[in-house]
Amino acid sequence: MEIFWGKYAEEIESSFITLEEEKVISRLWEKDYTLWKPYPQEIVNRLGWLSAPQEMQKNVAQLEDMTAGLRKEGFQEALLLGMGGSSLAPDLFQKVWGNKEGFLNLYVLDSTDPEMVNHYAQSLDPGKTLYLVSTKSGNTLETLSFFKFFYNLAQKKLGKEAGKHFIAITDPGSPLVQLGERYGFRKVFLNPPDIGGRYSAFSFFGLVPAALLGIDLSLLLEKATIASQKCSPSTPLKDNEGALLGTTLGILAQKGRDKLTFFFSSPRWESFGDWLEQLVAESTGKEGKGILPVIDRQPGKPEVYGEDRLFVYIEGEKNDSLNNLLEELKNAGHPVIKISVASHYDLGEQMFIWEFATALSGYWLKINPFDQPDVESTKKFTQEMMRRYKEGSFEEENPVLVEKGFNIFCDFSASSLKEVLEQFLGFVEPGGYISIHAYLPINPLIEKELISLASLLRDKTKKAVTFGYGPRFLHSTGQLHKGDGGKGVFLQLVSEPSIDIPIPEEAGSDVSCFTFGALKKAQALGDREALKRAGRKVISLFFQGNSEEKLRTLRETFLHFL
Repeated sequence: MEIFWGKYAEEIESSFITLEEEKVISRLWEKDYTLWKPYPQEIVNRLGWLSAPQEMQKNVAQLEDMTAGLRKEGFQEALLLGMGGSSLAPDLFQKVWGNKEGFLNLYVLDSTDPEMVNHYAQSLDPGKTLYLVSTKSGNTLETLSFFKFFYNLAQKKLGKEAGKHFIAITDPGSPLVQLGERYGFRKVFLNPPDIGGRYSAFSFFGLVPAALLGIDLSLLLEKATIASQKCSPSTPLKDNEGALLGTTLGILAQKGRDKLTFFFSSPRWESFGDWLEQLVAESTGKEGKGILPVIDRQPGKPEVYGEDRLFVYIEGEKNDSLNNLLEELKNAGHPVIKISVASHYDLGEQMFIWEFATALSGYWLKINPFDQPDVESTKKFTQEMMRRYKEGSFEEENPVLVEKGFNIFCDFSASSLKEVLEQFLGFVEPGGYISIHAYLPINPLIEKELISLASLLRDKTKKAVTFGYGPRFLHSTGQLHKGDGGKGVFLQLVSEPSIDIPIPEEAGSDVSCFTFGALKKAQALGDREALKRAGRKVISLFFQGNSEEKLRTLRETFLHFL
C-alpha cells in the first residue's frame, strides 16, 4: 500500500498520536463499544468478523466434502438467492475466480426484475442446480420471493426431491431455519450471529459459495488471517495497513474529501468495488455523515475531479495509463492510495483490511459503523406500496409530463424532458453528487450505456456520479443515500418488464397476488418516497421498451444543454 496524503500529511500523522494515546487499535480488538458510541447496542453483537478467518478454518473440511458430494450426485450449477451482504461477496468470488472445471458454476440472483428471474429459470436445469437461500435475518423479502418461485420450479420437475436441491445460510433462530425443516432442505448452515451482513465474507455467507467454486478456502482464510495480524495492536502504526487506511478515510472525510473514488486495473477486479461500495457506504452513511464510494469504470482527465475526492487505485496487473493518471492527480494535489495485488488470493487480505479500516473510520466520524438505521424507511414504504397494489393500484399521481417514451415524475413543474434534467442538475450543491438508480435488467449492454451516461455527467458537471441497480443497491448504498449529509440528487430509471412472473404466496402453492414486476415497482416507489421524506431531490423516469435505447435518448438529451 502506497499512500500520498499531500497537504493533509501533517494532520493525518498527528492523528496517529491520538490512536496511540487513546489505545484505539487495542480497544477495537477488545471489542470496546465506547470507541463508537456510549451504548453497546448494535456493536457488541457485530464484531465477530474480527476472528472469523481463524474461527472458520474448522469448517473447511466440511465444506469441501459437501462440494465433492454434490459433484458426485451430478450437480453442475449453483444459483445463490440473496441480497446485499448475502450476495456481494459470492458475486465477487465468482467474478474474480470464475467458474472452474470440476466444480459448480455459480450464479447470483440479486435483482427482482422479472427478466433476470426468468433468465435463470430458463437457463438452469433444476435437476442439476443447487439453490442457495441466503439471508441473515431469514425474512428478506426479495430472497424469500426468489425461494418460493424457484422451489415451485424445482418441485414441478423433481417432485418430493425438490428440497434436496436447496441449502439455507442464515442466523440461528431465523424463520429460514423452520422453512428449511418444513421443505426438507439438504442443509441449513447456521452462521455466527455476531457478524453483520456486509462483514460476512469470511463466514458461511461467503465460504459456502466459495467452496462450490473450488476456491482454496484454507488459503483464502490464511490470507485474511495474515491481514488480521497486520492490523493487530502489536503491529507498529506505520506498518498497520488497516489503521493507516481507516484513519485516512476518516480524517479526509472530515475535511470534505468524502468521495472515495476507485480505479481498477482490470474488469475482473471491478467487482471488488461493488463489494467495497456496500461495506463503506452502509457503514459510514448515517447521522448526516458518510463516505461515498465511486466506482470509476471509465476514468476521466484530472480536471473533471473536484476537491472532494480521495483516490484509490487497486492494481492487479500493470496499467500504464492509470499509473500516469495517478501521478497527474498527485501533482494536482489530490490524496492518492495505490494497492497492488499479486494473486486472486490477495483478495482475502484486502477484504479484511478494508473491513478493519471501515470500522476504524467510524471512530473518526463518531458513528456506529455496524448499524443501518435508514434502511428500514424504504422497507416500510415498499410495504405500503405493496398494500396499495393488492387493493387496486400503485398510481396516486399523474406524471408531470410524458415525452420520448418517459413518464416523468418530479416535485417541480417543467415543460420538457430537457427542462426537467436541467433543473435536476441545478439542485447539485458544491461537494454534492449525482446517483443513478437503475431499476433495469442487469446485462453488459445496459451497463455500457450506464457507464457512458455516468461519465458524461461527471465530465460536464465535475461532480461525483454513481449508479446502482435497483433494488439491490437498497441493501448497499441505500443507507447512505438517506443517512448522509443530504448532498445527493437522485435519478430513478424504471423499466416496465417485457414479461412478468407471479410470486407464489408460499412455496408449493400456485396461489399468487403479487408479481416480480410489481415488487420491483413497489421498491422503486417506496425508495422514492423515502428519499423525498429525507429531503432529497429525486426525479423518476418510468418507461417501456428497450432500456439501452432509452438510456441513449437520455444521454442525448443531456448533451443538448451540457
